[in-house]
Amino acid sequence: MNLTPSMLISFFLASFLGAFALQGADLGHIPWAVSRASGLAAFAVLSASVIMGLLISTKASDGMLSRPFVFEMHQFLSVASIVLIGVHAGSLLFDGFLNFTSLGVIVPFVSPYQPVAIGVGIVSAWLCAITTASFWMRSRIGQKRWRTLHYVTFLAYAGSLWHGIAAGTDTQLPLVYWGYIFSLAAVTALTVLRVSGYKKVTRRAAPARPSTPAASSSQARA
Repeated sequence: MNLTPSMLISFFLASFLGAFALQGADLGHIPWAVSRASGLAAFAVLSASVIMGLLISTKASDGMLSRPFVFEMHQFLSVASIVLIGVHAGSLLFDGFLNFTSLGVIVPFVSPYQPVAIGVGIVSAWLCAITTASFWMRSRIGQKRWRTLHYVTFLAYAGSLWHGIAAGTDTQLPLVYWGYIFSLAAVTALTVLRVSGYKKVTRRAAPARPSTPAASSSQARA
């Protein structure tokens, strides 16, 4: 997969959103601050990946963005979200206040802090990992099964959104709050288009109507 400048820019913009959570952070709690920042960045990147996937299936961006570019962005952002999720979970192992263990960040519903909300986040992370890995399994499992497996992305997105709202400590920040709203609105709108069967069709010029024998005879007499 080739990384284009546009992909890298998208990654750093999402990281900037996550870094907003670092404002006012206590330097004595750097792992917790890093976890918050990478968690927000992971959700932003995941949202962008889901939106790119829906743009492909609905063809809503045809005419504005090339389909190969949108697919490359979708794949790249999926991988980037997994990396950020790994940073989000791994940094908690170094936080001395919450005392997370290795099992607590990979096994659902056993964490010492908000086990239900964290558990949903862990399940969503595993679902993201499975769907992302399927990019390299498509030739083996077939296009039809690959598309069916990709529906799991919606569960991963919904779980990640609920995890961020329920377990996150930055939801009250305006940028984070409106980021959730915008993400949900965009994904919902494109999902409605997808479920309704909408697909953007590029209009083509109608071919010229062939002359009828009668019309040809009239023209000849004229």
